[in-house]
Amino acid sequence: MKVELAELAPMLEVKSKATAELLTKVAADQAEAEIVKKTVAAEERDVKKMAGEIQVVADEAQADLEEALPAMNAAIDSLKALNKNDITEIKSFPKPPPLVQMTMEAVCILKQEKPDWDTAKKVLGDSNFMHSLQEFDKDNIPEGVIRKLRRYIDDPAYQPESVAKQSRAAMSLCMWTRAMDVYYRVSKVVEPKKAKLRAAQAALSDANAKLAEKQAMLKQVEDRVVNLREQLATAQQEQKDLNDQADLTRKRLDRAGKL
Repeated sequence: MKVELAELAPMLEVKSKATAELLTKVAADQAEAEIVKKTVAAEERDVKKMAGEIQVVADEAQADLEEALPAMNAAIDSLKALNKNDITEIKSFPKPPPLVQMTMEAVCILKQEKPDWDTAKKVLGDSNFMHSLQEFDKDNIPEGVIRKLRRYIDDPAYQPESVAKQSRAAMSLCMWTRAMDVYYRVSKVVEPKKAKLRAAQAALSDANAKLAEKQAMLKQVEDRVVNLREQLATAQQEQKDLNDQADLTRKRLDRAGKL
């Protein structure tokens, strides 16, 4: 039994040292995990705040855009109601009424064509004419085109109700030209907000990427701590078992010595 006790002593010393080292390592990694956790929590708050601010900008831009939608939708619906006979009616004027002439000049300007009646009839004769208006690239109208169009838009006589008295079909085209002007004006207000939104979204994407890296780092540290705690628990149990075995051996030696 003395031999057994002598053999247990160095084993206990080694196990005690290993357990102490594990305790130190667990404490260090736990401290690191707490630091990373605080950093992640702070960045999560920042990202959440940034996302909220971006939503405000997005909502503002959408609200501004919606200002143009009623006129746009009404104009498109009115265009869809037109048929070939309506277009033929406009083309059939040998000398169009003044407001019909104005309407077609405005249409030609938006399509970047010469604003005269001969050109207008050619534009109306295009089999793709109605589709070209419905699918018009309203987001890229040149400023110079809008400047020319404004001479018509600003004319008090150039109103859909007035145009309708001379031609119901031309009224729809008048509505469309005015809708394009409204959309352009609104888009000029919205564009800076869209640019701000794009920049903010890019910043948010970058912040989310960095946050994901920190979250992954935190998980690695926390997983390491869990693993070390498991190792520590095993080491402590092994140390306890050795201590118990040594105590039991000493007690047996004591009893043997008393016999």
